[in-house]
This record gives sequence, structure tokens and C-alpha cells, in this order.
Amino acid sequence: MGKRRAILTAAKILAVLVVLAVLYLVLRGIGFREIVEAIKGADAASVWVSVAAFFVVCMLFAFRMRLMMDPEERVSLLALFPVYMAGVFGNCVTPGARVGGEPIRVYYMVKMLGGSHSGHLGVLLAAKLGNLSVYFLFLMMSVAFVALYVPIGLAPKIVLEGAVILIIVGIVSGLLLRKHIGVSSGLLGRLLRTAYNIPLLRFARRFPTYEHLEEYVIGKLDNVMTPIGRAAKNPWALGQLLVVSAVTWLLFYLAHYMLFVGLGAELTFLQVIVIVTISTFCGELSVTPGGAGLIEAVMIGLCTAFGVDAQTAAAVTLMGRGIFYVYGLGVGGVSLAVLATIYGRRRNETVPAGDDESVGQ
Repeated sequence: MGKRRAILTAAKILAVLVVLAVLYLVLRGIGFREIVEAIKGADAASVWVSVAAFFVVCMLFAFRMRLMMDPEERVSLLALFPVYMAGVFGNCVTPGARVGGEPIRVYYMVKMLGGSHSGHLGVLLAAKLGNLSVYFLFLMMSVAFVALYVPIGLAPKIVLEGAVILIIVGIVSGLLLRKHIGVSSGLLGRLLRTAYNIPLLRFARRFPTYEHLEEYVIGKLDNVMTPIGRAAKNPWALGQLLVVSAVTWLLFYLAHYMLFVGLGAELTFLQVIVIVTISTFCGELSVTPGGAGLIEAVMIGLCTAFGVDAQTAAAVTLMGRGIFYVYGLGVGGVSLAVLATIYGRRRNETVPAGDDESVGQ
């Protein structure tokens, strides 16, 4: 197990180095001096509008989290904003599809509000599902646009379409499977029984009996699914979630559009949506922290495919990513430091009632 993990870690590091090397070669081929000159020539007002739009996007993402919380647990948006931004910092420094920030958010939500870890995770998942629903609409539209109108090779189009289809099939399959998993589900019982009887699954073997495992898992599932079910059964809450997610994404696209405007690139808002959506999607599939390297390379490639000169494409990409990292690493890092100071882990801290992670006691 240790050897396999070491090989996997080495492969990820190699992949990160390869992606960053490709980005470096792309930027060097364009010309670093030309890119810097293009950035210097950007309209300051457009750049500041972009910076402001990014800030509003972050606030709306935090508001979306608050929207999914139980009304009795809701805190002010200003109190929740650092928790969200601390999670953004986690996403920026961990590889994969933005999953590193959720444990950070859950931890500090428990510190701030009490309750169970799984319950707060359910709140985050409910907010994320609403966000993904809107995002996938933009993604499918963007992929269709690229397939029909963008002059890139056939192979990249097929790979992009295949990746989207696989993800959609996985999500739909998960939703269908969820219908067959519940407190009285025979399928859940068979899955848990199988897991408990496999010696290699150390997590399952922590429980003295199968009944302990079943009670633990069902309790966690109920905690996680409660916020999701609450949103799904409340048309008003679901509508608010989808509207806020849609407005957030439109502002995210506007932030990038203003950078193109500031550099004089003649792109329509729809074209900017396609560029940003697909490059973001590719970043989600990357093993690099925050999608670094791959997002930039894909965005530059799509910009040039839409007729933007390489220097402007690189300048817009680096400016947009730079603003993102100012918020993600800068504001996010400060938020994490402040939260750690206020709610720092203590040696004698107690686990909130109802969320004792110990088993077999």
C-alpha cells in the first residue's frame, strides 16, 4: 500500500511538472516581453471592474452556503465569508476538482456553529449541487458551441465531449443509486455487509459488529442528505439556490469579459462564456493544485481559436488567474489564519454532541 501511494504521488508530481513546463513553453513562444507590454496597456477601469466582480462572486458563493443552512443556524454573511474563503485557499493548494476546501469549511463551521461534521458537509454539498446544475448547463452549451463553430482539431472535440458525457453519466447514475439507498434499503445493507466482511477495509473493521457499522453509516447519510432533501422539497429555496448560482456564474464570466474589453479584444460575451467554462472544466480534471497550468494553457488556446492574438490571450489569461489567486491565496490565506487564531485547535477540545467519531466504545 505504501509503495503504491508513493508511485501515485510521484506520478502526480511528474504530471504537475509536465503541465507547468508546457505552459512555460507556450508563454515563452508568445514572448514574455510582449505579454508584459500587453498587460501594461490594459484599461485600468476595466481591470478594477473585473476585480470588483470577482469579489462579488466570492460573496455570492458564501451567500449560497448561508442559503442552504438551517434558518436557526444561519450566521451573518460577514461571519461566513472567511469560512468560504478559507476553503478557496484549500482548493488552490490541493490537487483535484476543488475538494480540498470542503474539509476546512466543515471544520470551522463546526467550530463556529457546533453540530455534526456530516450535517455541515450536507449543507456544502447542497450548495455545490445547485451550483453544478447551473454550471453544467453552461458547459453543455459551451461544448456544443465548440463542436459546431470553433476551428480546432477533431480529436480535442471528441475528448472534450467524451469527458462531459462520462461525468454526466456518473452524476445521473449516482442520483439513481441514491434512490435505492436508505434506512430500509436492502441494497445499502448488502453493500455495508460486503464492506464489513472484507478484511482489507480497515475503516469497516473498526466497528465491533456489523450493526455498529450500519447504525454509524445510516446516521451519517441522514445528516448529509437532510440539507439536500430540504432544498429539493422546497421550491422557493431551490429556486433561490439556482438563481444565485446563475447570477454568480454570469458575474464570473463578466469579470473575464471586462479583462478582454480592457485589452481591446473583440469577443462577444457568449464567446467569453465558452472560453471560461471549458478552461474551468479542464482545470477541474487536472491533478495540479487549483488547475494551475492546464487552465491557462487551455484558455490561451481557445482565445487564439476565436481570433484573439496570442499576446492578448496570454495577458487576459494571466491577469484573470492572477486576480483569482489574489483572492484564493491572499484573502483565503488571511481568512484561514484568522479562523485558526479564533477557533484554533486546542488539546482539550471536546467533540460536539452527536458527532463523536469514535467507534466501538
